[in-house]
Amino acid sequence: MKSGYITELFSSFQGEGPYVGRRQIFIRFAGCPYSCFYCDTPSAKEPKPSVCTVFGNVRNNNNSFENPMSSHLVLELLTELRTPDLHSISYTGGEPLFYAAFVKEIAKGAREMHLKNYIETNGYSTRAFASLVDHFDFASIDIKLRCHQASTDYDKQYKNELECIRISAERGLETIVKVVVIKDTAIDEIEKICKDLVGLNIKFVLQPVTNESAQRDIVPGIKELFAISEIAGAFLPDVMVIPQVHKILHVP
Repeated sequence: MKSGYITELFSSFQGEGPYVGRRQIFIRFAGCPYSCFYCDTPSAKEPKPSVCTVFGNVRNNNNSFENPMSSHLVLELLTELRTPDLHSISYTGGEPLFYAAFVKEIAKGAREMHLKNYIETNGYSTRAFASLVDHFDFASIDIKLRCHQASTDYDKQYKNELECIRISAERGLETIVKVVVIKDTAIDEIEKICKDLVGLNIKFVLQPVTNESAQRDIVPGIKELFAISEIAGAFLPDVMVIPQVHKILHVP
């Protein structure tokens, strides 16, 4: 039985991408290799938190569980948090690929419970992603821009992101590619990304950064979003602009 570090476990509405508004149980795994300046979950960067906080009525309202947690315990908590409107289990972070074997074991157990699995990842490790992808139904994979200042080796980072997207699409997952857009985003960079994605069966989501996560005035204007969407649409058939709706709903 595998174990790993989880920051939070809770039921809420998906706030990003084409499945916005869908009820999910979120497993927020601890740790992240990147340092995006706009990160809206900085607390999840701690790789080994002492406890996992669970929001919801579980175990007589106990909301604190010691880390590392076993896959068996996580699956039991999923059962207790399950609701009739549940769409899927979201494996998010931080970065779930930090714990590929742990994630894979949970996903396999969730499938046995007839639940759908949805991974949200920055795609930093092609090997880790390939090891677990067959246990998932949906993959939302971020592409970081140079201006996001995510890592010191952008070329390696971008190569891994593209390869994870290719693996996901070829394995038949519903594949969502998300790009966080800030003010004055380079149009030519968006164009290059879209050219690199041509021919893959994906949904392409442009997500304008929020004031809350940015902490400075870098929110793109509507004219800029129209222009970026039009560039993307010249190469990809399924393009959408969707903000972080959970920020509007004031839910986790």
